[in-house]
Amino acid sequence: MLIIFSEHKMITFFLLLFFLISILCQIISGVIYQNMIKQSENMSETENKLLKLCKQKYAGYYKLNGRILNTSVFVDKFLQKSRLWGISLYRFPHISGQFMMLSVLMAGIASCLILAAGGSLFQIIPYYLLCILGLYLYFSVSGIIDLQEKKKILKVNLMDYLENHYAPRLEIERENALLNGVKKREVYAKELEETEPKKKEGIHHALEKSEKEVQKESAELENLLEEFFA
Repeated sequence: MLIIFSEHKMITFFLLLFFLISILCQIISGVIYQNMIKQSENMSETENKLLKLCKQKYAGYYKLNGRILNTSVFVDKFLQKSRLWGISLYRFPHISGQFMMLSVLMAGIASCLILAAGGSLFQIIPYYLLCILGLYLYFSVSGIIDLQEKKKILKVNLMDYLENHYAPRLEIERENALLNGVKKREVYAKELEETEPKKKEGIHHALEKSEKEVQKESAELENLLEEFFA
């Protein structure tokens, strides 16, 4: 069997490489979702960057739209846009499946080359067995990780926190901000009412002072004219 694999080293290498990448994609996505589920159970103290971003975006949308916010749609869109290494988390299972198909394709190419070179059906059995084993492991890992179930659990946790805990807190903060704004306006109005009489008194005193100065200057001018014509 090893001799047959050694005759097509490059194809065997890519077959195993694609298979490993396929399994790793499933494991990585499973670990990420499991970590997010664990962190979502204590969202108020979470250190997960994606979940922190989720809270920030939700707060922004809530302030813009008020209570008119579909949390279910928001969570779905957020999870669809969540990325790791520039790749959407929703795409990891598809990427895993594509690499598994490439692995099967490599096994098929190796079998065709063996038969084209005059080999027997017995010689393609190792690739056939390797392909069957790879598919078995792929579906086993997929079943153990169960990404679809993890997505559902994560969505339920996020919706529960955002609707039942975070939204009421944002509403309280919004009401407090409105009350603070009203109080500031009231204080400003009182200050205007208090300063207005003082301004009027100042203007009145200034007018009286200017009238006295005019009368004084007029009297001095009359005295000068009397002295001049005397």
